[in-house]
Amino acid sequence: MRAYYKCARCGYTADTNVWLWRCPRCGGPIDVIIEDLRLTLSERRGLWRFASVIPAKPLVSLGEGFTPLVKARFLGENTYLKLEYLNPTGSFKDRGSAVAVSKAAELNAKAVVEDSSGNAGISIAAYASVAGIRARIYVPRDAPEGKKSLIKALGAELIEAPSRADASKMAIGSIGSDEVYIGHTWNPWFIQGTKTLAYELVNQLGHAPTSIVLPVSAGTLLLGLFIGFNELMNMGLINELPRLFAVQVQGFAKLYEELHGEYRSEPTRIADALRVSEPPRISQMINAVKSSNGDAIVVTDDEIVRAWKYMFRSGFIIEPSSATVLSGYWRLMGNNKINRNDEVVLILTGNGLKYVDLINKYVIAM
Repeated sequence: MRAYYKCARCGYTADTNVWLWRCPRCGGPIDVIIEDLRLTLSERRGLWRFASVIPAKPLVSLGEGFTPLVKARFLGENTYLKLEYLNPTGSFKDRGSAVAVSKAAELNAKAVVEDSSGNAGISIAAYASVAGIRARIYVPRDAPEGKKSLIKALGAELIEAPSRADASKMAIGSIGSDEVYIGHTWNPWFIQGTKTLAYELVNQLGHAPTSIVLPVSAGTLLLGLFIGFNELMNMGLINELPRLFAVQVQGFAKLYEELHGEYRSEPTRIADALRVSEPPRISQMINAVKSSNGDAIVVTDDEIVRAWKYMFRSGFIIEPSSATVLSGYWRLMGNNKINRNDEVVLILTGNGLKYVDLINKYVIAM
């Protein structure tokens, strides 16, 4: 396996023995390109079972990956729920953190800097702590208090910003010597971690599903799935890509707008984990949806609350951003973009235990 960086915009290339999070020539997103890929499953049980397709040393792990895949007959005979909210810190972000922090440790980083609405910050803080690396996390001031407390409890320095966009600007502008920006919205190593979800689904099902419905904001999970399934197809291990259906929320629907035109609405009040307004990898996100014959849709807060209550009553303690996939699934079924014969996987990305206040307000009181 040979790996190198390549800029998606200008074609710049570099060896992966240095830390890059964007192209030093044009400032565009940079990817990790892998040649001579061969899949050999290791004896490890978690994410690093797929170490043969990850160009980083497995230096940090909390047991992430191999989350349950549950058949949800109450939704449809061929519908599955992938319980990514049962990862160690309560979200799919642990996949990206395990690989990104491992690579940072491999390159002798002394500190990592992240900006996040909460889940990625918690995850990076945990994995950096395990690796013995300092972490500084920038979050919007209105991030859930539970998430901010967890970041601090994990030993990271927490800095609050006026908004999610300001958190990103402040983090990027703060990088000092011996520090690396590990921001998941840009980081190519983070996506090398999230791609393992594609490998895992094929390992659990024995094949690729027909369709996948997932929440999308910065696109790290969408792009990870797209890259992973493409790698599997190029190795001859699957025959076609699943259709990728991206579910977005009010006020943060850049992908939907690029595909379908402007969507005017008040910003979401409850889906705080999906609040990236200008994802840097938007061109790649558009390509992932189009190439897979998928689509993007926007769901409202009212639809999210309805789905959230339904999932709680069904025994799944998820966060509001995860509930978007059920709202999206119902919508896609209603407009016949998904039919009852399709094998569909809904990705439940984040844990609801971080949202006690919102649970009282929206799930119990209403």
